[in-house]
Amino acid sequence: MVRNVTDASNICSYAFGRMRVCVQCSRDFTPSSRHLRCPACRSRNRCACGQPKQLKSDSCLRCSRQDRQFNGYWKGGRTRHHAGYLMIRFPGHPRARTSGYVFEHILVMEQLLGRHLFPDETVHHVNGVRDDNRPRNLELWVRPQPPGIRVADAIAWAVEILERYMGIGTPPTTLRERS
Repeated sequence: MVRNVTDASNICSYAFGRMRVCVQCSRDFTPSSRHLRCPACRSRNRCACGQPKQLKSDSCLRCSRQDRQFNGYWKGGRTRHHAGYLMIRFPGHPRARTSGYVFEHILVMEQLLGRHLFPDETVHHVNGVRDDNRPRNLELWVRPQPPGIRVADAIAWAVEILERYMGIGTPPTTLRERS
């Protein structure tokens, strides 16, 4: 693939016929032997799709998977919240955050109850250690009625809470592991 040196516009740059055009990037280069590609293209490793590979990788950025176990920072779907709570990846959960993670103590309490938590229910750690999610360390709390409520509304709210937990047998703050 020696370029024609008789071309009038390229006579100066192709002196003695030693310049070649890279078959990959179409740049002009002076070959050190019978190479058809310029040194820049020869030094780049290419992925199967034709794109340059990532440094120390078997594929390019488009072809490599960066999610879950393919990412070097993947810890099995568990992470620690900045406040000290443990979080588990559970994207379809009603209480999942935008990242798809749910607090582990919520999942443990839901497993004990056999249902999802209601919006006014929270889980409390008895000993105050935020990453101690043993069932005996967790209590189910119900938020009290809003401040400034009428007496009739407060009574209706209290009756609703009593009816919700009447069939359980034990108050929700004394839940223990099922045998």
